[in-house]
Amino acid sequence: MNKPAMRDEPAVTDEPAVTDKPRMPIRTLTVGRRRGLVLLIAFCSVAFFIADVATPTCVQEAFPAMLAIGVVTAQLTVICVWGTLVRGTFWIRLPWTLLLLVVSWCGFAWGITLEKGDPNTEAMLGAAALWTFGFITSFVPLKIAALFFRWQIVHDTEDSPNAGRNFNYAIRDIMIGTLLLAITMGIGRGMLTGEDISFALALHASGLDAPEPLFAITLYGMVSLLVKLPCIWIALGEKAEKIPSRIGVWVVYCFLLTLFEIGLLLSVLGDPGSESISIFGGMIISHQLMGAIMLAVCCTLRGLGYRLERSRSPQAERRSATTTAAVHPESA
Repeated sequence: MNKPAMRDEPAVTDEPAVTDKPRMPIRTLTVGRRRGLVLLIAFCSVAFFIADVATPTCVQEAFPAMLAIGVVTAQLTVICVWGTLVRGTFWIRLPWTLLLLVVSWCGFAWGITLEKGDPNTEAMLGAAALWTFGFITSFVPLKIAALFFRWQIVHDTEDSPNAGRNFNYAIRDIMIGTLLLAITMGIGRGMLTGEDISFALALHASGLDAPEPLFAITLYGMVSLLVKLPCIWIALGEKAEKIPSRIGVWVVYCFLLTLFEIGLLLSVLGDPGSESISIFGGMIISHQLMGAIMLAVCCTLRGLGYRLERSRSPQAERRSATTTAAVHPESA
């Protein structure tokens, strides 16, 4: 009786399939991301503080003064982006955001002391008013974008709405941030040697109590906001292959927007005189410089795995949770 022909059976091995390649542990990714984020924060803190200290020496002439204003405006925007758009609890970050603002002003006040040889209370108060004005004009629009349009900066590894939130340490973080803020404000108050300190003096020293400087400062702040917002979207929200072309479009957009600003200033305030070329040339480069800083910081964040996206509404999150519990009751 003939035996059936033997078929070649596939060899059975103990080697894992190709799809079972070991993945890099999440802990390793988290440690690398945190290390990169800490280095970015440290670099920005040191660089911006040096810029704050050096700014008083640059305001003697129009062109370097405009460049210094651009750097300071970019710094305030970076602080506001972290305080409003990063996913997490807003009230935990608020004291830390104000702490960074006060530290920035302290650096500028220290620069005034170094430049003049002794503290100048009026100049420091004027700077405090301008810092607060610049902070508000950046913070409020970004917070509106976060609240009403639900824009937020998240990390690629954060899948759930509550990722990155740790409520166990919320009170501790708020208390530490508030304590450091109080200490820093105390140091700043100690730098103000004059006894006659008032809100009216701060407004007068900053020029915000006069209509012409108020118009120029407000217009600069509005144009700066229109310049910086696209930078955040280009670096964190756009597809990677479209970023170079979008930056090219932004450069032209920024230049045209600055020309509109210059034309409006000339029509309302008139010709500034012999320093018009320095002022207007400085304004053009100032807006380009602050945008370049924002692009550099946000592109670095993108390289660390962060992105800009719209979060789901609370109603959509509840519906999703209800659907998941119905389909997979064991995970509820």
